[in-house]
Amino acid sequence: MSSIEQAAKIISSARKGVAFTGAGISAASGISTYRDSGGLWDRYGSQGMLNVLAKHPDKAYEILKDFFSSLEKARSNPAHLALAQLEEMGHLMAVITQNVDNLHREAGSKSVYELHGNLFRFRCMTCEKKQGVQRKFFFEMIRPVFNKSDAFSLEALLLAFPRCECGGLTRPDFVSFGESVQDLLEAKVAAQTCDVMLIVGTSGVVYPAAALPGIAKSAGARLVEINWKESELTSLCDLSIRAQAAEALPRIMACLA
Repeated sequence: MSSIEQAAKIISSARKGVAFTGAGISAASGISTYRDSGGLWDRYGSQGMLNVLAKHPDKAYEILKDFFSSLEKARSNPAHLALAQLEEMGHLMAVITQNVDNLHREAGSKSVYELHGNLFRFRCMTCEKKQGVQRKFFFEMIRPVFNKSDAFSLEALLLAFPRCECGGLTRPDFVSFGESVQDLLEAKVAAQTCDVMLIVGTSGVVYPAAALPGIAKSAGARLVEINWKESELTSLCDLSIRAQAAEALPRIMACLA
């Protein structure tokens, strides 16, 4: 039996499955991972977007233009769509993601815990109220700022975001290093109660997120990893599939059909 068939068999038995995803699942959507060659950390050796910008203010326009350009073009890929389908079939009860790209929700996943927030949701810096925004409108707001490269500044970008009803400034609701993660309690409960956890495209080095597979394993869940290379979580897993998520998950779905 191939590893794809083994994964399908494990998933087919799941009644409280959970997917735990990282940057690797969005690689096929054109969003580079932080640590791989050419990624943000590979180029600048810093942790987190805000820290990178603080250490390289002269590179802010270049960094953010590249970042937002890849996000504007990104669409949910077959891996995101497969997880949404697994939820619809009753095999997944939730997706826990470290990504801020909103691609799981756009693929149709209903129960999504976003540990590092969501770029397409604004948070008021005064009253903390949150408001979602469609991808199209987000880029319509910021595009004029990037069209004026000679006058670009982080202040100009911040002012392009909508004001809150209270009058306060807003910012994209993503978690930078040093800030508390979001949805952690819900994610821990999901990890403690799942019977299968799919670990998809994550290096397993960013905490507290990286602790969740261990929590699931300790509670008796079977762990299936889908990653093109070994990770810090590989030793915990009952099965590892060495392939890109956008390739492996549709093949698993074909076995379930």
